[in-house]
Amino acid sequence: MKNRFTLQVFIASNEKVHFKVHDAESGDEYILINFVGAEGVFVSLIHQECEIILKEIAKKCFCEERFKLKQTKRILEYIEETYQVQPEFLWKKPPLFAALSVLGRKSWFALLGQVSKTKFGFTEDEMIEEINLKGNPQKIKELIKEGRAVPAYHMNKEHWYSVFLDGSLDDEEIRSFIDTSYSLVNSHR
Repeated sequence: MKNRFTLQVFIASNEKVHFKVHDAESGDEYILINFVGAEGVFVSLIHQECEIILKEIAKKCFCEERFKLKQTKRILEYIEETYQVQPEFLWKKPPLFAALSVLGRKSWFALLGQVSKTKFGFTEDEMIEEINLKGNPQKIKELIKEGRAVPAYHMNKEHWYSVFLDGSLDDEEIRSFIDTSYSLVNSHR
């Protein structure tokens, strides 16, 4: 807006962001920007300019945290360190999924997702972070029978299974499952 206004952006320690707009000449705060129902060409123009600037700040200063659970983050770190693989977010629409492929190939050895527990037959509609892994059909049956895994979400249930990343299994066991899945997929060259 030709430098007629200044924008102050505040980021609190809890990562909440708020801002103030000031008239550059008088220094007065333009408070109309804070009212949700404020209408008009002028206030809309200021609001659009603020939105453009805030989006640019967010893009340059923040990392998008797609997965929230600590165990999920540790598992992703393990995969990156062990297999030099970064998650690929191939789908734009929810639910959130990341494919993990054998390096140099398009073959997935894991699919990390954030889906509703109802997709696994539970009555709770809460979101859960889970990982789909390839396995030996007999071993998959054992894991499911023991309650350590569930039939895979959206994958062939004979060769794939899902494990929740909510701490119900320890990291070491999940890493072992990942290693097996990677080996099974990598051996089919």
